[in-house]
Amino acid sequence: MSLLFVLLTASSALGHCSTDTADGINPQLLCPSCPLGWVKFDRRCFSYVSQTLDWASAEAYCLNQGANLASIHSENEYQTVKALIRAYDPKQNPTWLGLNNCQKRRSWFWSDGTKFGYSKWNKGEPNNLNEECCVHMNWAGKFLLIQSVCVYKFPNLGNSSRFLFLLVYSSEGLE
Repeated sequence: MSLLFVLLTASSALGHCSTDTADGINPQLLCPSCPLGWVKFDRRCFSYVSQTLDWASAEAYCLNQGANLASIHSENEYQTVKALIRAYDPKQNPTWLGLNNCQKRRSWFWSDGTKFGYSKWNKGEPNNLNEECCVHMNWAGKFLLIQSVCVYKFPNLGNSSRFLFLLVYSSEGLE
């Protein structure tokens, strides 16, 4: 059973979405309040995008989609993001998140404007070394937050880097 199917089934069991299984196991997510193929969690929709982009270009791409790089505000949301990355990227390459402190050191904020409060830093992070002010998760198979230089494109072993973006809907827009 694929990890994506497990993720979608768990989401369905929590009352967030349902899956289309008319032709057997088809992990196509049917969330009427989210764009086709996105994963709904609570009142937010997540989509995994595989591109080779630096942080600012990834955020600009997201903005063009009406979204932002992902922000994480709880353990459950963290587990959802982690499962989504694993489902779409078996090699588990680094994944940009919307967290940064580029404007002011030690003042963390999410690119979608939400308050920073939940984190799962890797050991020794944040360390503010060498112009590191953007954040990604997943380094060496660890799904923890890591500070990084924002212009990195993560050309890992010839594979494209990955980033995750989310689209935030108002509570009125979701059932």
